[in-house]
Amino acid sequence: MPLMTVPKKTKTAGALLWRAVGAALAVLATASPLQAAVEPWQSLVTGRVMELKVLEPVAGRPSGAMPVVLYLKNLAAPRVGTESDESILADFRAQNYLVVTLDYGHQSEARVPFLNRDLGKLRDDVRAGKLLAAYPVDAAHLYIVPEGCRLKRNVVYDSDTNRPLALDILYPSQPRKPVGALIEFSCDNVNRMGNSSLSICSDTILDAEASEGFAVAMADHPVAPPYKGLDAMPQCALKIKAAVRTLRAEGAKLGLNGKIVPVGFSRGSGMALMLVTTEGLKEFEGGGENPGVSSAVQGAVVMSGRFTYLDLLPEDPMIPRYEKVWGARTNSLEIWRRHGALDYLTHATLPLFLTINCSESPDALHQMTVLRKRLAELGSDELFLMDREPRGHKVTLDPHLLDALNAYLKRQLN
Repeated sequence: MPLMTVPKKTKTAGALLWRAVGAALAVLATASPLQAAVEPWQSLVTGRVMELKVLEPVAGRPSGAMPVVLYLKNLAAPRVGTESDESILADFRAQNYLVVTLDYGHQSEARVPFLNRDLGKLRDDVRAGKLLAAYPVDAAHLYIVPEGCRLKRNVVYDSDTNRPLALDILYPSQPRKPVGALIEFSCDNVNRMGNSSLSICSDTILDAEASEGFAVAMADHPVAPPYKGLDAMPQCALKIKAAVRTLRAEGAKLGLNGKIVPVGFSRGSGMALMLVTTEGLKEFEGGGENPGVSSAVQGAVVMSGRFTYLDLLPEDPMIPRYEKVWGARTNSLEIWRRHGALDYLTHATLPLFLTINCSESPDALHQMTVLRKRLAELGSDELFLMDREPRGHKVTLDPHLLDALNAYLKRQLN
């Protein structure tokens, strides 16, 4: 049977059709990394399932894990950064971030103190594989970025050749007015922005306060891993003061007002307090970057931690470790004294904000009591609020407490 011949007109039409289909597929293949996928996510703030838009890097997925930006749009707090979302997101994607946008539609509770629960849940859900499970997420570089903000990473504050120390700064781009900054020393000695440690500790302070218009910086903890509960002095103080100087120097270029408040939880709490108690002591100046810039701070947020080694509970499980390194306390009292941030305090300080969870360990609760007693003896102003939601060794998510914390920061930084 002879082969069927197709009329010339039909062959031409078919060729044109297939050519059009091929062109369309080519466009889709090229554009697919630019298109937004959608993931459903249950918000605690809105009480409904939100549609998260996932935008891959412009160059497509890299071979390895991708840093992630969770970008919050249309929050209830006034926007401080005036640069457009479009230009900011375009740059993040050009820098190979996986960008996820959440649009809150100006919901009234989409701000501190209520937003913190959503921020904690976002980190929890990524850690648990409930969110972005189909993507190769770099859990060491997951940033929650409020609208109008940019990110400056890996700003070195101590160029020690063995372990250079750096910080990541999240700041409002082209701010309507100069703003103050928070600095926190990470609880993760390996990855300063490790999502696991932030999630486990429910630490939402920096993420949330950035949404209120402040700049925030997460700095490497000055002690190298593995952390054994020992903060070497004077090395730690020299390094954390360099971090404050570096943030202040960088802030002058970013539209910040020069005011800085440290925030500390767990192994970072002593660092925050130390910046207050060693202020003006020349022996702790001169390390790291930006010499000549002031290392002064305008307050401190101090949560659960250790502040002195001279007043410990007899059953404190860390005492044998301290004795092994520093010697018996009765024979090495000055060594034990030198390592405690509280033991440098000789006069009244700027107002401090103190908080701890009601179900913390007896040792941690005792340390907070000792700190408050010493501040009272010196006539220092302090605002202390106990977190009454029994959650153990975690940062508070209580709205009343977070509202008071936010008000404190506005007083000290504006």
